[in-house]
Amino acid sequence: MRGLWGTDVFLIYVLFLIGSGIAMLVMAGVKSGRTAGRRAWYAVFGAGFTLYGLYLLLFFRGGHYLIFFYAFILPILMTVRFFRDRSAFRAKQQAAAWQGPPPGYGQPSGYGQPPGYGQPPGYGQPSGYGQPPGYGQPPGGQPQGPSGSY
Repeated sequence: MRGLWGTDVFLIYVLFLIGSGIAMLVMAGVKSGRTAGRRAWYAVFGAGFTLYGLYLLLFFRGGHYLIFFYAFILPILMTVRFFRDRSAFRAKQQAAAWQGPPPGYGQPSGYGQPPGYGQPPGYGQPSGYGQPPGYGQPPGGQPQGPSGSY
């Protein structure tokens, strides 16, 4: 019974190595806002785990082998880091989309701004606000309607 348990542990270890190596290679191939250096590390570790697992599965015929606990911990840490980076990247994209384009991008100046903002001084205001009279208005102030009553 003891020899069977050792074989089961070995097979589980090998399958975990291959599966986690493939998962790391997939995470290395997904562009989700991570740096190229981090993606390269994912690819190196993924290739190493996959190749070592395939070697143990296909060519190893018994003897002594070591189970590295990093093989169990590292893929979990890398997966957590991958999904954190991915959610941060998506949040950054949504924040950029929420802000919209910079002001004046494809729009006339003053679009959606309070009146008077971005217009020449004195435009539509009575004289006496520091502008020379007649700028935007006829001399003498506002034109008056007919003096007669209706």
